[in-house]
Amino acid sequence: MFDETPADAPVTVKWVSDAAVPLLLSFPHSGDRYPPDFGYARSLPFNVIDYPSDKYVDELFSYADDLKLSSIKANFPRAYIDVNRHQHDIDETMLEDPELWYGRLQPTALTDGTTLFWSKAKEVDIYDRKLGRSEAKRRLATRYVIYHQALTTMIETTRRKFGSAYVIDCHSMMQFDTTAQGRRARPQIDIGTRYGESCAPEVAEKLVEAFERRGYEVGLNRRFAGGEITLRYGWPEIEQHLVQIELRRDLYMDEETRLKTDRFDAVRRDCSDVLAEFKQFISDRMAGQMPASEGEHQKEMGNADA
Repeated sequence: MFDETPADAPVTVKWVSDAAVPLLLSFPHSGDRYPPDFGYARSLPFNVIDYPSDKYVDELFSYADDLKLSSIKANFPRAYIDVNRHQHDIDETMLEDPELWYGRLQPTALTDGTTLFWSKAKEVDIYDRKLGRSEAKRRLATRYVIYHQALTTMIETTRRKFGSAYVIDCHSMMQFDTTAQGRRARPQIDIGTRYGESCAPEVAEKLVEAFERRGYEVGLNRRFAGGEITLRYGWPEIEQHLVQIELRRDLYMDEETRLKTDRFDAVRRDCSDVLAEFKQFISDRMAGQMPASEGEHQKEMGNADA
């Protein structure tokens, strides 16, 4: 049975209390509800400001509902605040008074403009103004923190119930690298595992094999090894496995018009089949590990009650 967050909430959680396997889906970049305080440059066309978003990815994996899998989705756009970045990944030149910022300022991709508060989309400036301290902090509190607290709760509840948790973090990517990166073609699908650190090897291998068998060119940590979500939640040492999936947008949509193509339904069917196959893989893997996992689970619960 689904427990679902209200429609106007910044984050939508679909929680399946009677799920049969510990598999969750995360959609951090598929939000399309634009907050009124976004305040991006008025001259910017909507298809540009919306370009960073992983449009339709939640629809491609919508079979998760029929499979009775829990999921979480950020309803706000990625460019507003990116929950797949560290909260200190802030470009100080975007702030009115960076010296007054209450946290650390440790920006990464300044050239690309893809820090916590995106400064560029399609290599075009998003803002013609600076972000105030209070509005930046409000975005963190009302969007970023809410998403991560919800995801943390879902993962920990799942791990305590089953002794393990598996998360697929679902994304999309452009067909080619940016101009600064050389415009190289990307694989049709890229599986990210922080170079083998965020999940057991066989977990990623299963997803690679499942997509390859359906005719896709699949990379493993070839272009995107995973962001903050993969880094923060991927801990196979405690049977907490995190895999990032990047689907190349030209497979199912026109990158410029942002409209679905006639291949959309076929890709959605493939994603549905892969999801069903992966669910069965987890069920089989759990059956093989159940005695050890159950023992660890009982030990952990016993310690928690002490």
